[in-house]
Amino acid sequence: MIRSGILTALLATSLAAADNITATVNLAVTKGSPEHLASGFIYGIPDTPNFIPDHWYTDMGFRYGRAGGAQLEAPNRGWIWGLKEYKGRLASTLSNYDTSRKYGADFIILPHDIWGTDHANSSTVWPGDNGDWTNYDLFIRTLMADLKANHALEGLVWDIWNEPDLTAFWVRSQQQWLDLEDKDFDKVQISGPTLAGSPQTDNSWWTNWLSQVAGNKTIPDQYAYHLEGSSTDYYDDLQNTNVTLSAMLKTYKLPSRQVNINEYANFAEQIPAGAAWWISRLERYNTLGLRGNWQSLCVLHDLFANLLTKVVDPTVCTETDYASAPEYQVYKYYNLNMTGERANTTGTGDRLMDVYATIDKDKVRILCGVRITEGTWQITVDNMSAVGLPKSGTIDIQTWGFAGTDVWEEVDSYSDRGIVSHTYSGNTLTFPIYQTDTSTAWAFEFAR
Repeated sequence: MIRSGILTALLATSLAAADNITATVNLAVTKGSPEHLASGFIYGIPDTPNFIPDHWYTDMGFRYGRAGGAQLEAPNRGWIWGLKEYKGRLASTLSNYDTSRKYGADFIILPHDIWGTDHANSSTVWPGDNGDWTNYDLFIRTLMADLKANHALEGLVWDIWNEPDLTAFWVRSQQQWLDLEDKDFDKVQISGPTLAGSPQTDNSWWTNWLSQVAGNKTIPDQYAYHLEGSSTDYYDDLQNTNVTLSAMLKTYKLPSRQVNINEYANFAEQIPAGAAWWISRLERYNTLGLRGNWQSLCVLHDLFANLLTKVVDPTVCTETDYASAPEYQVYKYYNLNMTGERANTTGTGDRLMDVYATIDKDKVRILCGVRITEGTWQITVDNMSAVGLPKSGTIDIQTWGFAGTDVWEEVDSYSDRGIVSHTYSGNTLTFPIYQTDTSTAWAFEFAR
């Protein structure tokens, strides 16, 4: 005979283990219409207008662009090399802005790239050197006037300085960076602090920035930072950084704002499973996201941050034979198929698998991805009756697979993985996920 206390402990252990491998979808709770929050990327747009055909943008639901002419060579190295070289980077930025707006996407401008940090050297003058802001103020006035003259303020977000906590982009003191916040950006939308490091209470870049913007009331319109670290890092997960940021905002008596992870996912995660995992996270927390871009030179300005490849050679930027790279099919399904209303979801307790779900007039659809790992998990769908289904019975689930392991690989469609009948009861459906590789994402559909 099992004592009641032991039985209770065993049940608790069993439930905890189930929660650790179980992602849930609650069909009784919806979160509004899909807005494709994750469908943005940094750079990835050619500087030549209309170079990539329209359907590549529209099929994926392109939502956000971000650029500033990075890595262009002479005579286009940026402000610090003279007005002529500034004009080259401005032209690149305006071209990318116009392309983004053509498809209804907002655009984040990167003034640090227009300044020319990628070509800085030991003699470069940085904003505010020796307490002199004259050159930087002229830069801001000139850039803002050029943006106005080219009708480039609508849908524009000014990202004050990119990743100043990395010496690749800032080689002066933290306080000198903080003083950038005091400048007048002519009432365009502002994002910041755009740190490479995620919000943590022991990160002085974050705490000093929060203290300063609280003190001088220079609160941005978007709180922006990056999540491109290790997939095993506790603080490279929006589920955790979202909580930390909220607590820190309360500490400094700052208001909530739209959060924009304007660079997400490391290069290893740019596979279908990683795309689905990140989409699920960003959608759950109503957070905007732009894919990180790990390419350089002209390829940086092409291929939608590796959503696209090319039939002949993807590294030849003059080629126009575009094709779908593995992840593109995930974003296409996310945009074109996941319509209706977003359902409330939770990820697995181990943080390794996640789901995004929508409820439309005809079907429930669930997108599922893991974070570069293999294993067995399960999805539980609660409140089946909320979509007009009986509380018990048998349901046919259509499975689609999104395969591919290499960003240069051409994958022209996702694949039909068959229909499986599942019996359920108690108004709850549960079915397993057998992840036998680290890269495949899944979509599940059933009629309502």
